[in-house]
Amino acid sequence: ARMNLQQPMPLQTTLMALCQEAAGVLRRRGFLSGKFGTELAVLFDAAMHGTVAEPDLRGFDPSRRVILIKERNRTGVFFDRSGTAESVLRAASEAASVFQPEYAQVFSLQSVGNAARFRVAAGPRATHGPTVRPPAVAGRFYPGDAAEMDRMLDELVGERPQPERFPACMVPHAGWRFSGRLAADVLKRIAIPEIVIAIGPKHTPHGVDWSVAPHHFWQLPGDRRVASDYALAQRLAARIPRLELDAAAHAREHGVEVELPIIQRLAPDTKVVGIAVGAGALEHCEQFADGLAEVVRSLPAPPLLLISSDMNHYANDAETRRLDAMALERFDALDPDGLFHVCRRHHISMCGLLPAVIVLKTLQRLGCLRRSVPVGYATSADATGDPTRVVGYAGRLVG
Repeated sequence: ARMNLQQPMPLQTTLMALCQEAAGVLRRRGFLSGKFGTELAVLFDAAMHGTVAEPDLRGFDPSRRVILIKERNRTGVFFDRSGTAESVLRAASEAASVFQPEYAQVFSLQSVGNAARFRVAAGPRATHGPTVRPPAVAGRFYPGDAAEMDRMLDELVGERPQPERFPACMVPHAGWRFSGRLAADVLKRIAIPEIVIAIGPKHTPHGVDWSVAPHHFWQLPGDRRVASDYALAQRLAARIPRLELDAAAHAREHGVEVELPIIQRLAPDTKVVGIAVGAGALEHCEQFADGLAEVVRSLPAPPLLLISSDMNHYANDAETRRLDAMALERFDALDPDGLFHVCRRHHISMCGLLPAVIVLKTLQRLGCLRRSVPVGYATSADATGDPTRVVGYAGRLVG
């Protein structure tokens, strides 16, 4: 199937291309002529019907029209001439794996052809990928040369104070030029345990919405690697709703990678399990925290839960500091619900908002959310000297 609701292509060209693709698939799979039937549906005349949360299906005729649901990079289509508007909507929602009904758009299209009933589900599928995840942002966010990386780590880490045990922390994940020193200032104060579970936002469109990296190792510049814990990644995916083992979501993601060389410098034997979190609501954070707390309780020793997050993006320096102060006030008050709502209400673009809410709620469930210790705050203007369009960075020790 091929769908384009905004820029329709010539029907003949589209149909010919789809037939050629279908013929190629059948040929590769060894199907013989005459051993199967063919159904064809041509869809046109798109109409909008609101969202899955608030659909308006007045005038929708299930005997003539299909329902198409689109939520970010997932699409579901369903047609059933003998169905009802409600049953077709429900089936299309299931095909689209709707996560947030209020953001899932509902369309209908007229169907012409000999297909009386069909279902189409399109979207990313989780992939396991390679055992070793290659570096994606070395040479851009941090040095791509091992010797140069070591020199910069020397500058960032400096002298290390006596480390203390903390169950969680928040570190920024911009390029080291902008926020590397603050990230190092946070991490060098922690007695880093054998396992770090690093949870950051999903910056790229690739892969599934909520993913745990399925790799056994993270490759760094030179011949260095940081080990992951594949068995733990499997357990997290099994216990946390909608979390999947997916390499595609991590292939170009920088939120975890930029912290790895710093962690390795401070704790060479530590294993890092990386999680990328896409969109979600507060209820999804609750479910995530339930599963994460269950897994953490089952471990022989508590891991470090690392929130990878920058603060507000691309306002001027004064406005960024004002907005970030509002978010950090709720963070330091150990109020995950308040943090979520203040960021949503005031449009504070803290990219790791969901990871922060998830970790704070997880610590609540574990009974170890007692304090937030500010380590530092900065904006990109501190590095560039340009206050017109900045990103905020905050460092916190939590527990």
